[in-house]
Amino acid sequence: MNLSHEISHSSERINSANNPLWMDGLRIILGLFLFVKGIMFLENSSDVFYIFSQSQDFISLKKASMITSGVHIVGGLMLAFGCLTRLAALCQMPVILGAMLIVNPQRGATEGNGALLLSILVFGLLVFFMIVGPGRYSVDNKVLRQKRTPDQA
Repeated sequence: MNLSHEISHSSERINSANNPLWMDGLRIILGLFLFVKGIMFLENSSDVFYIFSQSQDFISLKKASMITSGVHIVGGLMLAFGCLTRLAALCQMPVILGAMLIVNPQRGATEGNGALLLSILVFGLLVFFMIVGPGRYSVDNKVLRQKRTPDQA
């Protein structure tokens, strides 16, 4: 009886609340970076229009710019606070993939194209946080995760 009790407790699911503190810091920095990037898209919408204008009409261009900005702003804040982290990372991925596959190759794959490397790094971090989860200092962990009661232990 004692052995089965220890086996069941040793096989408990390891959740993201056990992640190291540096992962929380990295998630917050990534979220704030994406938030600022969304604000920059709104401020520099004429540059975004120019990049997209080669293949789209004006109405869909305006929608693409607003969707990109909105996803970065809302998703970045959700990542920074750790609220529905995996969903926020999943919503960011198509935008970053579009930057990697459509926008950055138009500029050329030269040594001076740091935006392509930055897009690859951000995409890798989004995949990382999709796998490991939000961490211990997050809304997901503090509010949304069910707390274990003493009779469940």
